[in-house]
Amino acid sequence: MNLDRALILLLASVGAVSGFAPGFTSRQTSRVVSGSALFSEEAAVSVEAEAPAAEAPAAAVEEPQSTYDTQIYIGNLSFDTVESDLRAAFQAHGTVTKVSMPLNRETMKSRGFAFVTMSNAEETAAAIAAVNESEITGRTVYASESLPKEKVAEGKKKYQAKKQRNEGSKIYIGNLNFDTTEADLSAAFAAYGDVKDCFLPTDYEGNPRGFGFVSMDEEAAAKAIEELNGTELDGRTLTVNKSLPKGQKATPKQIKLYVGNLSWGTEESTLRELFEEYGKVIDCYSPVDRETGQHRGFAFVTMDPDDALRAADETDGYELDGRILRVNEAQPKGYGGRSNENDGYDGGDAYDESADEGWGNDGY
Repeated sequence: MNLDRALILLLASVGAVSGFAPGFTSRQTSRVVSGSALFSEEAAVSVEAEAPAAEAPAAAVEEPQSTYDTQIYIGNLSFDTVESDLRAAFQAHGTVTKVSMPLNRETMKSRGFAFVTMSNAEETAAAIAAVNESEITGRTVYASESLPKEKVAEGKKKYQAKKQRNEGSKIYIGNLNFDTTEADLSAAFAAYGDVKDCFLPTDYEGNPRGFGFVSMDEEAAAKAIEELNGTELDGRTLTVNKSLPKGQKATPKQIKLYVGNLSWGTEESTLRELFEEYGKVIDCYSPVDRETGQHRGFAFVTMDPDDALRAADETDGYELDGRILRVNEAQPKGYGGRSNENDGYDGGDAYDESADEGWGNDGY
């Protein structure tokens, strides 16, 4: 009996020590107790009660995230398309990891295109093949692999070069008579080469705007510009120069002056005589009302830069036919400076296509 007590005390001491000793757990203590025939059931229970708490579970192992990031470009989307529509269309072909759809800031609706990322290359290829030229929210959409920015820029450059070869050089023709037709303009340029295209912009009511564009081969275009600039067509002195790409501005070789506050009785010939005192007048034009045929109280005079600047300085504030003239350099329509209701031509040797909607004789 004394021996049993001694063993129980010994094992109790071992159990207490196991709480501090690494690797020696309560389960091991339990096995020692249950394995000894000398222990009573009561002693084993006592030892278990003194054992420390069970081990903490091992931390879960995180799975590595996919680094596949090739995007699919989807174009021609309906403005009513939402991200869930795109997910539904692509989930049938794999795991959609990301959907990016730019929104219009004002309407907060789709801008007509989006990007979708799948989990791997195989799913991307399958999704493109299935979704391309399919219908999403009532529109036939086009899907393709999204290219890096540098490749997009390279492709755009090649496209522009090809377009230039096919269409040739674009020529701007300004100061056209409102009665001049596309056939008239084409005939004038056909003497210098093949006219690939001829276009006369009109306003919202279908009236001509007083300028146009002609496309020809580069060599023919250069010859036509040289020969036709400054010549007359249907009673108007033409301004002919190369049409510049959007955003580019030409260095003016001539300056067009705006002459405002004219008397209704002032003749164009009188105005020309006034400005010829300061140099050669390349062109003098008084816009007229289409219905009444009367001039509208202002005019434009084109001169070489030095002559134009001197004329503007001398004639601004000059009294002509009882009216004080207002003279300054003509500016493009919508220009942020002083308004002068001019036709927007800057007097240079080229025309900026970015202003097509705001330039022309209909702006008088």
